[in-house]
Amino acid sequence: MALSAVRDTGGTAGSTPGGPTGGGSAGAGEARRLVSAALRSAVRGTLVVAHRDVLRQVRHPGVVVAQAAQIVFFVLVYAVGFRSMIGSVGGVSFGAYVYPGIIAIQVVMLGVGTGLTYAMDREFGVLREMQVAPVPRMCLPLGKILASCVLLTAQAMLMLLPAPLLGLPLTPARYAAGTAVYLATAAAFSLIGLLLAVSVRRIETLQATVQLAMYPLLFLSGSVFRPDAVPGWLAALMRLNPMMYAVDLARHVLLPSAPGVSYLPVWRDLLVIAALVAAASAALRLRVGR
Repeated sequence: MALSAVRDTGGTAGSTPGGPTGGGSAGAGEARRLVSAALRSAVRGTLVVAHRDVLRQVRHPGVVVAQAAQIVFFVLVYAVGFRSMIGSVGGVSFGAYVYPGIIAIQVVMLGVGTGLTYAMDREFGVLREMQVAPVPRMCLPLGKILASCVLLTAQAMLMLLPAPLLGLPLTPARYAAGTAVYLATAAAFSLIGLLLAVSVRRIETLQATVQLAMYPLLFLSGSVFRPDAVPGWLAALMRLNPMMYAVDLARHVLLPSAPGVSYLPVWRDLLVIAALVAAASAALRLRVGR
């Protein structure tokens, strides 16, 4: 109607809202509104998926108990059981040395397992419903990653509380830095788990693939032994393991007064983890689509 008014009145394009200048402003405003609406829809869809996953985890106490039992097992066997046999490492007790790695084991195992929940949602039609809904396809994996980061970071924060009992001094700054490290670790390995899930279609094959991937991740990470005490060929393999850099970074921030416990420069640990997150995000984006 504005354009008709311009034609009827003979108004100029620049002085009338219906002219090219006014039309361009209106078009730009409409585009901004559409982008804003799409962004709100994407954020809302991501939060719905994350909220659903967090509630599903909390409402199954058996899963929480099993995860807690797994943590207790690692602490009793490595941090307590081997402490008197090995003594100190890099100027700290063996319990304090391995505890950051034990937390990393828990975060990495459950982070990679995020891919299994994605595969189950795909199997039971949740992914199909998300694709029909007017939200981007990336909302489901992003929601999975967000839920995984929330749950695993909360677990890591709880696991850090008894660290002083194992000889690991904990200050508010170290606690915050350790939480940030495990948050980044959760994000990185949740991305890896989801990337496996979108690449392997069958759940049975995915489960076997995840189990196969976990062995080198855990046993070549230096979580419960010194990386510089292994043969050269094994050390070279360990440098290919992204989990080793997460464990080393955790020791950097939780045991800064004992430089002998870290293996690599902190900047290299940060660079590898950041590169892993960027590469896995790009690959997942390509596999899933918009």
